[in-house]
This record gives sequence, structure tokens and C-alpha cells, in this order.
Amino acid sequence: MDKLDSDVVAWYVMRVTYQRELSAAELLNEMGIENYIPTVRIKIRNEKGVATGWKTEPLVHNYIFIHESYSRIYEIKHGKLEHLRFMMEKDSKTGRECPQYVPDKQMQDFIKVVRTSGMKPVSPDIDLRKGDRVRVVMGPFEGVEGTFIRMPNRHEKRVIIKIEGIAAVATVVLKASDVEKLESKKEEKHKEYHI
Repeated sequence: MDKLDSDVVAWYVMRVTYQRELSAAELLNEMGIENYIPTVRIKIRNEKGVATGWKTEPLVHNYIFIHESYSRIYEIKHGKLEHLRFMMEKDSKTGRECPQYVPDKQMQDFIKVVRTSGMKPVSPDIDLRKGDRVRVVMGPFEGVEGTFIRMPNRHEKRVIIKIEGIAAVATVVLKASDVEKLESKKEEKHKEYHI
């Protein structure tokens, strides 16, 4: 992934120490800075295994996505939010480490899938080299682009949305008629929000 100009607004991937992602989001909201923490609803069960309610937890702990420029985030993290750390990766041109960001369309797709109740978390290490790149053409995931794959040990087919090394989520089961095949693109060597 190439380094962005420091004044370009993008979805930066930030690591938050000691699971303080929710308090970081609260401070960012107070400052009017757009941010996103993917969350899932989990059933609360008592000691007998009986469901007693629901709780919301981060899908992946210690991460927050911030939609702002590098220079503004740098300013904030050296002021009110010192526990934020940029996730780093190699610049494809220079080979130097640079902050990881997620392109806007891919972030929109990720948010759409996570916010839909049919979302299913999967391992971020899932192999995405097999399968066709597709766009969902109907239903709650209309417009989402990703990889149409068969889930491991299952006969289900889903569209997988993945942020390299951080999180991956799958849509509800889809039929081939729910998607259209996209023209294949050369796979880029850099790490980014892979779908």
C-alpha cells in the first residue's frame, strides 16, 4: 500500500492499548471525528447455560478505524489519546513502513456487512486466493464487493470481507443468482483491506 499525503482523509487502522477502544471512540465522538469499531452481539448465559440477555462487544479487541487525515490523527494521539498507535505496513514504492489505511469503498462494504444481523465473524486467516470476485446485486448486501467462496467444512457460499491480519466477516448464505462476477484484477502485493 502506498503512503498517503498527510492531509488526505482516509480510514486509518489504529491499535488501542488495553482494550480502551470504546473510551477512545467516545473521546473521538466528542471531538467530532468519525470513527468505527466493528461490534457483535453475544448472548449472555448463566451458569446453567440458559440465555439471559445480550451484550455488545468489539468484533476484534484493541482496534479502531478513524476517518481523518494522518496529520490530524497524529496531533490528537499526541494530545488527548496517547494510547492510540498507527498500524504500520510497507510502502509498495519505497519499502518503508507507513500507516495502514482502508480505501473508502472497502470500508463502506465492511461496515455494511458488520452492521447487518446476518454477518458471521470468520478467521482473518481464511484463504481468499480461491473464488471469484463478485458484487452482490440484491438483498441487504446489495453493492458489497468481495470474494464468493465456500466456507471451510460447509456447503454454504458467502461473500467474505477481510482486513488483512485484523478481521474478516462473512455475509449470510448467498445464491449464485444474488451476485454478479466482476472482471478479475491483478492481485496487488501490498496489504490493504482485502475483500
